[in-house]
Amino acid sequence: MSNNSRRSSNTPAQNLAQSSLPWASHPAEWLAAIVDSSDDAIIGKTLDSVIRSWNAGATRMFGYTAEEAVGRSVLMLIPGELQSEEHDIVAKLSRGERIEHFETVRVRKDGRRIDVSLSVSPICDGEGSVIGAAKIARDTTESNRLRRAERELSEQLQQQALELEAQVDEAQSLQEELEQTNEELQRAVEAARNAQGDAERASQAKTQFLATMSHELRTPLNAIAGYVELMELGLRGALSHEQRSDLARVKHNQETLLRLIEDVLDIAKLESGRLEFLLGDVPIDDLLQTLDAFVAPTLAKKGIAYHFVPCGAGVHAYADRNKVEQIMLNLLSNAVKFTDGGRIELRCTTNERWVQIAVTDTGRGINRELLDSIFEPFVQGEQQLTRTAQGTGLGLSISRQLARGMGGDVTAVSEPGCGSTFTLVLPRQASV
Repeated sequence: MSNNSRRSSNTPAQNLAQSSLPWASHPAEWLAAIVDSSDDAIIGKTLDSVIRSWNAGATRMFGYTAEEAVGRSVLMLIPGELQSEEHDIVAKLSRGERIEHFETVRVRKDGRRIDVSLSVSPICDGEGSVIGAAKIARDTTESNRLRRAERELSEQLQQQALELEAQVDEAQSLQEELEQTNEELQRAVEAARNAQGDAERASQAKTQFLATMSHELRTPLNAIAGYVELMELGLRGALSHEQRSDLARVKHNQETLLRLIEDVLDIAKLESGRLEFLLGDVPIDDLLQTLDAFVAPTLAKKGIAYHFVPCGAGVHAYADRNKVEQIMLNLLSNAVKFTDGGRIELRCTTNERWVQIAVTDTGRGINRELLDSIFEPFVQGEQQLTRTAQGTGLGLSISRQLARGMGGDVTAVSEPGCGSTFTLVLPRQASV
């Protein structure tokens, strides 16, 4: 083999490196070295799309060696759906046009698609006729990926900025609403304070009025009671049977009016919170044993049996004795009032925490749906009862409020026609 043949088998870069002459005296080898060392794929082809030259950059980009690529159609690098691009490129080259930075997709030897940017220039012979093309391909897959990522990130940031702006607007709107609500709340609080002050002044005025009226009403009622007593004693002369009967009715109505006045005054004090409780140890059996004397005349008149079951020695409740007596007299009076015959039982039971005093009667009973409402002021259960029994309907309301003021309660269970049980519950405290 001749020296020229061996030298032609080397790459242009090797030939350039082996040359002892200055590079400036070998421009072709200089150009060949530049082409071979380029990172871009530089491919020469004829107008019929046959590859005629293939540099090292093309091998790195497409995976084919020069031996595998030269002599084959450039269509092996173009996806099937894009092969019409080659026809368009050749048509432009034939007219002597250049193609700059044409973005497209090509296929590697391993089948993987890559993004490329193509620049194609026509190659002319000595007479100026186009005989081929020089194609420079640059792999833009990664740069395109980065651009897409940058675009997506930019879009995300823009979206986040819009969302943040919307959130800021919403926050400002909420702040404005909060400030407005706060102002309205402050106005409402101020109005509530004013209303509370008005209510307190009205309550004080009402309590003062009731106390004054109570005093003014009790004075003539007490005078009536005094004159009745004088007449009953015969100090104004002898009385006939009819006159004594009339005086008894006068005295009964005087006592009823006095009791109603006391009830109204108690309600006013309870509502205004001015009723005072003197709490202490109360011996329950001692108190309960005194109650039958108050209801004994009415029990005897109506023929009602009365039975008392005591708590047992040493049982005390922590309460206000006078308030307990007031509650129990009210419960017993109601039991007598609404029982036409039969039996009334007063029973006391205890546990570690509570004293329970139950008044059970065999009277008319109360419908279950009315049990809660009977503790409201001015309620007496069914209307037919109010027509046959005197009272304002304040007694049970006062009794429950008094019990709760002492840390206890008043409860009720009843069945129409089967009687009722009202129970006073009080906190227990051992005697010191």
